[in-house]
Amino acid sequence: MGKSNSIEKYDYFAGENLDEESFLKEILGICYQKKLLNDNTLRKVYYERMELLKEKLKYYTKDESSSVRVETVESILKCIDYTIGSYLKSFNNMELVIKEIKNTSLFEMLSKGQDLISKKVLYSKKLLYQISKNKLKVDNYSYNDTIDYGIPLFFKEYNSFFAAHEGSGSIDYQLHIDNMNRTGIEYIYNYLETLSLENEFCNKFCISEINKLLKAYDKNCELLLINIFELVFINSLGMIICGKEPNNLNISNLDRKCIKNKLEKLSLEELQLELLKCVKKCSEVLDIKNEALIAYMKKSALKAALLIKENVKINRLESVFLSFKEDNVDEMIQYNDGESMSNAQFKKLSEEIRDCSSVEDKISLIKDNISSLEDLFDILSADCLFEDEYITYFKSLSQMEVVLLSRYIYDLSLENEYEKQWYQEFNKYILGLNEKEQKEIKELRDRIQL
Repeated sequence: MGKSNSIEKYDYFAGENLDEESFLKEILGICYQKKLLNDNTLRKVYYERMELLKEKLKYYTKDESSSVRVETVESILKCIDYTIGSYLKSFNNMELVIKEIKNTSLFEMLSKGQDLISKKVLYSKKLLYQISKNKLKVDNYSYNDTIDYGIPLFFKEYNSFFAAHEGSGSIDYQLHIDNMNRTGIEYIYNYLETLSLENEFCNKFCISEINKLLKAYDKNCELLLINIFELVFINSLGMIICGKEPNNLNISNLDRKCIKNKLEKLSLEELQLELLKCVKKCSEVLDIKNEALIAYMKKSALKAALLIKENVKINRLESVFLSFKEDNVDEMIQYNDGESMSNAQFKKLSEEIRDCSSVEDKISLIKDNISSLEDLFDILSADCLFEDEYITYFKSLSQMEVVLLSRYIYDLSLENEYEKQWYQEFNKYILGLNEKEQKEIKELRDRIQL
């Protein structure tokens, strides 16, 4: 599919604050005020709108004469407006929208809107699959949880027939530039397109550089609601301002002095132009040819300009252009295990997991209910997963979770466990990682104190 539709293109109504969810109603209201539609057309539209509502309510009540709550009626009417609005927003300009309202029935527009929404759902699912496949290997809970569970929850619960305007899943991860004015599938569609662009940019960098940058921002970065793209993007611009290649993301004190000297005398407009030049250079060096990504980088540079300007002024560039923290390889990491389940709780959970037909549901149950390594060890030993399901589960773990499980096994040193399938599959998973990842896991494992 092409780029996301947006009401921004309707300069015909410049100055009007059009609501994405109520696009149809707002267009009709403005057309009435500006006398762009005559009374007969407006009466026809509102009559058809009520007829559509009656038809939807018949489906909702399964053609029975049972009463429906006012809130439900209002929600279904919003769904109708949203679906038709989604179709109307597919036109290039307002003249075409008005022509469509004049010449096409709302019944036909609703049908076309439903088709469009179905296509957006399908495209968004494919996009989520690609994002999951190319996900950054970072230990940030909001990032991983949103991709693995939050957005899939949206698709699981989304009802495009009665509530196309609703549904948000559980999305904690913040985009650098997000359009919160959208709802329903239009929000998810836009969110996934933007996240895909952010991931594409970040995947141009070595993941170890990104993880060091996150730690430079905060040692507890895994728990914070941060945007990874923003940190990587701004530091990459910093490297280019210094005349360096952006592949290394570490900004030194000397680099910051260089940045300050080059930027401190620039006006905001001049700074914006300078950052746009840096974006051009960055896209060339990183071999970025995706025009949508380049446009997003330009928007991000303009957004960053004010932040950089303010921090140049107060001489606090270290809070914008980050320096890696020196690693202390001898520092031990103390881990406090979560609370174990009772025998009854464990038995009930293990039975639920075995009853699941999909590995995704099994993984969700494990992640949502198990908070101790002891319980995880017991679940893996309880024949709840089978064959390839083990590898799928291990792939869903963050690096730190893999390290903790590895340390727990290492400490127990139970020879009889080595014969079990789950241990063999875990060992196979570790050996399937590249040498660098295996080395990092071993080094971290040796620093963990359980």
